[in-house]
Amino acid sequence: MPKSPLNPIFCKLSPKLPLRAIVIVPFVLQIISAVWLVGYLSFTNGKRAVNDLANQLQNEITVRIQQKLDIYLETPHLVNQLNVNAIRLNQLNIQATNDVERHLWNQIQSFDSIGVIGITSTSGTMVAVSRQDNNALNIIVTDKSTNGELHEYATDSQGGRTNRTKVVPQYDFRLRPWYQDGIAAGKAAWGKMFTSLIDKKVKMMATQPVIDNDGNVIALVNATLTFSQVHEFLQKLKISKSGEAFILNRSGELIASSATTDPFIQNDNDSEAIDALDSKNPLLRLASQHLIDRFGDLNQIQNTSLLNFDIDGKQQFLQVVPFSDKYGLDWLILVVVPQADFMGRIYANTRITVALCLMALILAIVLGLLSCELIIRPVRRLKQAATSLSIGNWEQKVKEVPIDELAILAQSFNQMTEQLQKSFVELERKNTALQEADKFKDEFMKNISHELRTPLNSIICSLKLVLDNFCDSPEEETELLQQADKSAIHLLDLIDELLDLVQIKEGKLIIEKKLVNLSECLSEIIDSQQPIIQHKNLQLYKPNMSKSIFVEADPTKLKQIFLNVIDNAIKFTETGSITVNVQIKPGVNTYDIDQIPIAVVTIKDTGIGVEPSKQYQLFQSFVMLDGSTTRAYSGCGLGLAISRSLMELMGGNITLESAGKNQGTTVSLSLPVALQTSDYGENLTTLI
Repeated sequence: MPKSPLNPIFCKLSPKLPLRAIVIVPFVLQIISAVWLVGYLSFTNGKRAVNDLANQLQNEITVRIQQKLDIYLETPHLVNQLNVNAIRLNQLNIQATNDVERHLWNQIQSFDSIGVIGITSTSGTMVAVSRQDNNALNIIVTDKSTNGELHEYATDSQGGRTNRTKVVPQYDFRLRPWYQDGIAAGKAAWGKMFTSLIDKKVKMMATQPVIDNDGNVIALVNATLTFSQVHEFLQKLKISKSGEAFILNRSGELIASSATTDPFIQNDNDSEAIDALDSKNPLLRLASQHLIDRFGDLNQIQNTSLLNFDIDGKQQFLQVVPFSDKYGLDWLILVVVPQADFMGRIYANTRITVALCLMALILAIVLGLLSCELIIRPVRRLKQAATSLSIGNWEQKVKEVPIDELAILAQSFNQMTEQLQKSFVELERKNTALQEADKFKDEFMKNISHELRTPLNSIICSLKLVLDNFCDSPEEETELLQQADKSAIHLLDLIDELLDLVQIKEGKLIIEKKLVNLSECLSEIIDSQQPIIQHKNLQLYKPNMSKSIFVEADPTKLKQIFLNVIDNAIKFTETGSITVNVQIKPGVNTYDIDQIPIAVVTIKDTGIGVEPSKQYQLFQSFVMLDGSTTRAYSGCGLGLAISRSLMELMGGNITLESAGKNQGTTVSLSLPVALQTSDYGENLTTLI
């Protein structure tokens, strides 16, 4: 009796899922769930961390501002107290104007934050010393001698008056608000902000009356602050990328700002305080508006508050801290930090999380597909690899599979493929190299044969004509002999080049290095080529070589190199110019204090040029770019190869640059300079 399935209903109802789906779907679901959870937690924790960081930053900034203000605002009252003590102890006679001037002039130099120090007497005399924008000190005085005017004088290095710089007519300080407020206060106090009649700047004055033993006010001492130092201090604060700090008084007027703009408005040479609600700075304007909307009046802010408001849908963190002192000062410190300054990293992390999720999803699908392939069709892949190998596809590899027997077989197959591929590639490389070598040598031999035959034929023909008495005159005979001599010298030069190349290849070429005047050597070669340049109607631009540049080199070989490069420039240039330049440049290692400067000779022509893809071949032995070009212009094509080898043997270098065919060529030769003998030892960038 046949056995029935344990659960036939389940077997009938359960769908047949493909193995590929069973492998891939769990990976995808797990990765999506994990990445989503990590991304959500990362984003929420990041926002919480941003709020904490913004609060910490604002607290730190406000503390630093408070510390700066405590020191800055205490100084004027300290100066006033010193002057009150000096008057009460009869150390300073307020009726002696010259003594008061000298005292205040010396005193203000000890307090950089003070703009003006002054002493006014109830009898109508005022003496003050003011600090100018250029840190110069001026004396301000009004007394009986000024006839109701205020006079300002520049001072010399000893504090004495020099020329009068300004006059304010009909000036009575007893009618000024700062004087009346100071007398009315009856103690050390701050006056209201005011615009100075002298320099038209907004200032604030600390005052303190001087009371005699009978309780009468005999004078009012004062010290004036300008707000430039507070403004500069706020600008130097590192708040955040777009964060700013402001100081306001309770009327909403701007005292100082970390913004780059001046906190005061210039109207007809006068400075006026800016109302925060009218400011062009959106952070200040909207932050002030938010405070008024929240508290109704700035005077209602009595404690530190952490607030948030929006600008164009972007959240801003705002901290406002009241600041006051014992002299009646009452200000507000505002620190505004845009949330975007911190959320950039959070948004970046969110984007990275999304990217990682997509990458993980793709990776899971790929891994699932690969797993299926490894399980289902390993043998078929092995067959495909063998078929590809048989047709020469060496890149085909069999990946390892989780089945032990097939894994060993795949590993052996891959090793065999690699060995065959290496052998085949090596054979192809050697075959290609041999073919190229044969090609280069064939071309070289053709050119050498042509170059050797030309002077030999010339010598033979010239001598034959002389020996057979075909010359009509002694002059013609001499001309033929000179032509034979020239051809013989050319032939000897070709043979010397071949011998030099052989000696260089065998390492037997002898270089006798000595101190050589590069300028004289180069000038000699240029002069020797002048007739040929003039014959071809070419323009020659050369430097002033009156100053000596000494290098260590073989003079004969160096001249040979210069002659070869200049000869090439003349040979391959039909029209245009040849430019020779010499420069002294720093060594390669610019951080080495013992570096040796380099003399660089540049020879630039407007000739046939060289294609960039073929320029590297010019310095290879037995390699010629174009045999037809070589035959058209003569030469065996060994000059640059020999020149590079000679330069390297002398510790130098030679390079070639060309923009392309018919674009001209620039050849640069460089050698270390012998500093102890060169006129350019102290100027490494001088152009000769």
